[in-house]
Amino acid sequence: MTENIKHRSEIPPNRCFFTWDIHYECNFRCSYCFFCDSWEEEKKKNRYPGLEKWKQIWDDIYKRYGGGHIHISGGEPFCYPDIFELTQHLIKNFTVEFDTNLSWDVDKFMSLIGPERVKFAASFHPQFSNFEEHLVKIKKLKDAGYDLGINYVAHPTQLEKMKYYKQKLDEIHVSLDVMPFRGRYNGKLYPNEYTDEEKQIIESTDKNTASRMLEAYAGKKEEKKENSGQQQEEKKTENIQQQPELKKQSDDSTAHYADTNKHYRKLCRMGQMYTKIHSNGNAYRCCLIKEEGFLGNLIDGTFKFYEEPQPCVYDKCPCWVAMVTNEEENWLFHWQTPKVRPHLK
Repeated sequence: MTENIKHRSEIPPNRCFFTWDIHYECNFRCSYCFFCDSWEEEKKKNRYPGLEKWKQIWDDIYKRYGGGHIHISGGEPFCYPDIFELTQHLIKNFTVEFDTNLSWDVDKFMSLIGPERVKFAASFHPQFSNFEEHLVKIKKLKDAGYDLGINYVAHPTQLEKMKYYKQKLDEIHVSLDVMPFRGRYNGKLYPNEYTDEEKQIIESTDKNTASRMLEAYAGKKEEKKENSGQQQEEKKTENIQQQPELKKQSDDSTAHYADTNKHYRKLCRMGQMYTKIHSNGNAYRCCLIKEEGFLGNLIDGTFKFYEEPQPCVYDKCPCWVAMVTNEEENWLFHWQTPKVRPHLK
C-alpha cells in the first residue's frame, strides 16, 4: 500500500503510471470528438523523435523509476509510426494499455505481441465502423486472451442501438462502458440536457461508469440551482480568481466531473506516481494542471517525478481518482492493472 510512503525512493516497483497522448492524429473524424474541429491545429503539436529515441527514453525511465503502466491514447495510437515495434519494446518493462478504434490489423498484432502485458480500451464509433466487423476483431482479441473492454459515446443519435450492442458484447463477456456525450447537439448542451428517457437508456445500459458520471453532474446542477443572486455572483468571482482552469470547465459540458471529490489542497501523489504526457513530450502532474505541474519533457531528457507528494493547486480538485494521501480507498482500485496488482497486496 502507499499510506506511509513519503519519498519517491520508498515507492515499490511497478507503481508508476503514465497517460501518454502519443500523437494528435486519427484516421476517424467523429463529429462528437473533442478534436473534431481542431485536428489540423492539434497535429502541429506532435513530435516524432523516432523509434530508437523512444526506446532510449523509456529505458531510462525504467532505470530511474522502475516499471509501471503506460496508458497510450491520442489520437489513434495505431496510426503512430512503428507502433507495433515500440509496443514490443515497452512491454519488456511496462504493462501497456491502448485507447483505440480497432481499425488496424489485429491479426498482425497478435502474431507479434502476446496478451500477457497488453490491455485494450477499444472504442466503437458507428459513424466510421461497422459493428459486426468490429465484433469479429473483439472476439479474436478476447479468444486470444487479451484484456479488453469497449467504450461507446452516448451521442443522442447513437442511443437507439446501444442495448443491442451491449447484448452482443455480454454474450462474449466483454464489458461496454458508456461515456456520456459532452458537447452541443441541435442547440442542446450535453450531458445536462439529456431527456429523462435518454438518461434511463444510458443508465440501464451501463450502471457503473455512465451512471456515476450522470449522478456527479446532477449533483453539480443541483448545487448551481441553490445559488442565486448575489451569492451566485460572489461564488462565480471567487472561482475565477482561485481556479481559472476549473472555472473555464464549469461553463461547458465537462463540468459533470466537478465535486465528485473535494480535496481542498490536500497532499496528492499525482506527479510523484503519475504523469500526463502530451504529444510534444511535455509531462505534467495530471490532466488538468499545466504550468504549475510541469515535470519536464521526455524527449528533451528533462522529465523528473516529484520526490514527495504535493498539495493540489485547486481548492476543489475535479478529479475523481486523484491520488490523495491517506485516502487510498477512494482511488487505489483505479490505479491497478493485472500485472501491477500483486504488488499492492
